[in-house]
Amino acid sequence: MRLIPNFGASLGELPAPRLLGTAILSASALLLEIALTRLFSLIFFPPYVFLILSVAILGIGIGAAATAQRPALARRVGLSLGSLAAAACTLLLLLFADFGRPVDMQILLFVLLALPYVCFGLVISLLFSEHAPASRILYMSDLVGAGGGALLAIPLLNRFGAVNAILLAAVGFSLAGLYFSGGRERLAVVICIGIGGAAFAANVGGPFLTIEPSKLAPGKPIVAALSEGGRILRTRWDAFARTDLVDPGAGRPLRIYVDGGAASVMPTEMARNELLGDIGFFAFATEQPERVFIIGPGAGLDVWFALQGGAKEIFAVEVNAASTDLVEAWSLYNGALYDRPEVTIIADDGRSTLRRSQEKYDLIYLSQVVTLAAERGGYALSENTIYTEEAFSDYLDHLNVDGLIALKLYDEITLTRALSTALASLRGRGLDDQQALQHLMAFVDGVSNPPAPLLLIGAAAFSEDDSLVLGAIARDVGFTPVLLPQILVQPPLDAVASGAQSFDAIIAASEANIAPATDNRPYFFQFEKGIPSSLAASIALTVAAVVVVTLAIGRQWRRGTTLLERGYPMLFGMLGIGFIALEIYAIQQTRLFLGHPTFAITLVLVTFLVGGGLGSGLSQAFADQLMERRPQLATAGILVLSILWSLLWVPLSAFFLAETLMARAVIVALSLLPLALCMGVPFPQALKLVGAQEKPQVALAWSINGLMTVVGSILAVALSITLGFSAVLWLGAAAYMAATAILAITHRRRGS
Repeated sequence: MRLIPNFGASLGELPAPRLLGTAILSASALLLEIALTRLFSLIFFPPYVFLILSVAILGIGIGAAATAQRPALARRVGLSLGSLAAAACTLLLLLFADFGRPVDMQILLFVLLALPYVCFGLVISLLFSEHAPASRILYMSDLVGAGGGALLAIPLLNRFGAVNAILLAAVGFSLAGLYFSGGRERLAVVICIGIGGAAFAANVGGPFLTIEPSKLAPGKPIVAALSEGGRILRTRWDAFARTDLVDPGAGRPLRIYVDGGAASVMPTEMARNELLGDIGFFAFATEQPERVFIIGPGAGLDVWFALQGGAKEIFAVEVNAASTDLVEAWSLYNGALYDRPEVTIIADDGRSTLRRSQEKYDLIYLSQVVTLAAERGGYALSENTIYTEEAFSDYLDHLNVDGLIALKLYDEITLTRALSTALASLRGRGLDDQQALQHLMAFVDGVSNPPAPLLLIGAAAFSEDDSLVLGAIARDVGFTPVLLPQILVQPPLDAVASGAQSFDAIIAASEANIAPATDNRPYFFQFEKGIPSSLAASIALTVAAVVVVTLAIGRQWRRGTTLLERGYPMLFGMLGIGFIALEIYAIQQTRLFLGHPTFAITLVLVTFLVGGGLGSGLSQAFADQLMERRPQLATAGILVLSILWSLLWVPLSAFFLAETLMARAVIVALSLLPLALCMGVPFPQALKLVGAQEKPQVALAWSINGLMTVVGSILAVALSITLGFSAVLWLGAAAYMAATAILAITHRRRGS
């Protein structure tokens, strides 16, 4: 009973406006981060999205370090002015992205990106320095607010788009400043809220802040299309992407671009002859399947192919609902493609939908599902569970006896890796290399630019007659066969077909990475062996910044004379690495189960943030004395629970796979909640102990935690590429194991 008053006492030390302001501040920071990932996905490529997260966390670390290095300056800036500065820096970043040349001035852009988070780091570290004894209650407000920001991000992005969501984040920073302000400061804060709110309302009513395609990275295909006379007919922003419907001119079919990526073609009878010459139509024309499952139909061309081939039932799954809406809105142009009785359109992840089904199909079709083409190199770090060994196995499980998988790919290297992945999947079903090759055919359209390949994977082995017939048809329509079982097997596959060499030996000898992609290492488009050069540059820049700031912090920590003062820098570093590693691992593990990638990321973030916040508050209320006596219990619990969750998740997700999306979301949240509750305890508990020594140390602790979170995110990506996501789990577990040891040693020495 004595423990419960501790909660009330801590709340008494924290005025309600401080708690509410902290929650709003953190919610705005998370909303800004998620909205910026959408904005930068349009301007650049996915690796820049990873860099955004690192730069944001680095900015928080720099802001906290500034508080520790210059505490007097930080106090003069204060909480309300720091919040207003975050709002001003957010607006400055948005104005530069809109009116400047972000592609040509990337260094300046990322400096501007860091500034709002520098201000956030300054304010949050100042808050915890002032209220160190109540760190766990304040941390609860911080994490619950951040979780609320993540939860609001999807509906706000769907309703208002990325640019307006960023404006709302700026308003949120100003609103947080209102709860921190007093006296004359309030008037300035209210004026800033009014300006931000007016800008948001004006931009919703008649957009004046938009991102022109001319400011996108030069490799984006939409840039070339518009420079050649194309024009945008309609644009839609949502939590998934920016989707543009473009008329390319010259009588060519309309196209849909997702984040400016390579176009998917909207079919029209006016271009019938041109479209029927696409190599993607080959499988429909030759096999004439009755039941078809299409993953990623985009603007509808694949569905049109199925209808031309005489399919009676067509199930098309498109993860980008905006593409489906645009096809339906232009029904007069495409012949009401999605209103046909044979067609069923599902808004979801294709593979996830297929796994939840017991149906069998004559053809499962994937046509350049990741629309990247010329900018493929920009997507090397994109996780993609569509082209993995386990995915191909899922497709094979849903084929009729004589069914086919057809994959229209991008170029020779993607064909080679898809073939490698298909061979691995077939070997997993008990076939050797020679038998597996009998299930594969490949053709190339040499007229298209670049030459487009088509890979066919048969549920049953192709016969010699199959090879002769399909090979002859391909040549008649202008396609070049490159693999026909028992008829045409080109080097080096001829050595595999004869049994003279294994395909594994070919993989090992290849200069490019053509090893099978797996769910554990789902980077299908990563063709460099080892760490990709695009990531290496990010690592170098981030590590350099971390080293500079860490050296400055080190001077402060070297002054420590007790074991507590000397050991806690490493503790806060391990907590940063461990938290981000387990978060990344949980997101990757739940994506396929939940289906929509944005929903999976948001749900895991909300669970970890809100769960961590509740855990922090509950530990203050019900376990304060226990945490004082045994501070290592929380980190030890995280270590055990993370490993236990990884072991139970595979059977648990398989058992509930067929449930509704809401039920699956509840399963994910409930399964992760015990881990999340524990993860919210160690950091504020350690802040409380450090704050009892000296207030500037609290800001240093925030700084080190933020900087090492950056290191943890980089390590997690590097490990997932080289060793797989299972290694990311062990990175997080090792970090919490180290944190447990530090807490146990320092507590024992402190008590003796």
